[in-house]
Amino acid sequence: MRINKNLFALALGSALLALSPLMANAGVNEMAKKCDECHGKGGNSTKEKVPTIAGFSAATLEDILTQYKEGDRKGVEFKKDDGTKTDMNAVAKKLSEADIKALAKHYAAQKFKPHKQAFDAKLAKKGAKLHDRKCEKCHSDGGTNPEDDAALLAGQWRAYLEEQFQLIKDRDRHVPKKMWKKFKKLNDAKIKALIEYYVSQQ
Repeated sequence: MRINKNLFALALGSALLALSPLMANAGVNEMAKKCDECHGKGGNSTKEKVPTIAGFSAATLEDILTQYKEGDRKGVEFKKDDGTKTDMNAVAKKLSEADIKALAKHYAAQKFKPHKQAFDAKLAKKGAKLHDRKCEKCHSDGGTNPEDDAALLAGQWRAYLEEQFQLIKDRDRHVPKKMWKKFKKLNDAKIKALIEYYVSQQ
């Protein structure tokens, strides 16, 4: 039986085209399994110094991963359950631009789950007023809106927020000029109140 080469090539091409999304999904799922080892299943962290990344906008995640990859944002050393140490700079360096886009899209599609934590209601109330004055413009809806293309703050682990705020205060983490202009005016008491507010958003 003679096979028409053109028809065979067309059929093969169609089959590969149909399979390509499945192959791509398999690739991102494998990468995400590695990310989930630190960030928790679906990007919802169970470790107090590791942020939940589920539900961030894809643009925000792409930007963060690119900053880590290029060294513009310093990663904090993290000890995994198996005892090995890593940081986000080392992780991101291994990612291609396509990997970064795929992972960003994957985690943007996940649902953010706020962490249940004890908090000081009186201090959180002060933090809410500070947030409205200083932060709401870029982190709207109390720091819960991914459409801002900014980090989700509400419901994150207290220990993570404390660590990141300290890095910003010490200028060990770069933030946009407009954010630093406001942040540098905050004293320790105001920073503590802001963190308490974000922790209270459960």
